[in-house]
Amino acid sequence: MKYVIVGLLLALPALAEWSWESRGEWRRAIAEAHRQRAEVLREAVHARAEAYREAARARADAQREAAEARRQWQEESRQMREEWRQRMREWRESLRDWR
Repeated sequence: MKYVIVGLLLALPALAEWSWESRGEWRRAIAEAHRQRAEVLREAVHARAEAYREAARARADAQREAAEARRQWQEESRQMREEWRQRMREWRESLRDWR
């Protein structure tokens, strides 16, 4: 029994050393995990900001195209009304001439 106690007393400093080394490894692993998490979060923020910028560009392009289409439609409508007025004048004049 005394040999077991002596063996434990001799092994105790080695176990304490092992415990401190494990704690240091654990802290390094946790620190690395925190660094990796921070990097992932930075990348996510960057990707989200880029997605917002891209969406804003697409929205601006769509609005610009809609405004251009509206302008063209208004111009074509104006031209069509002018053509109708001209034809109505011509038709009235030809009706007067026919009488």
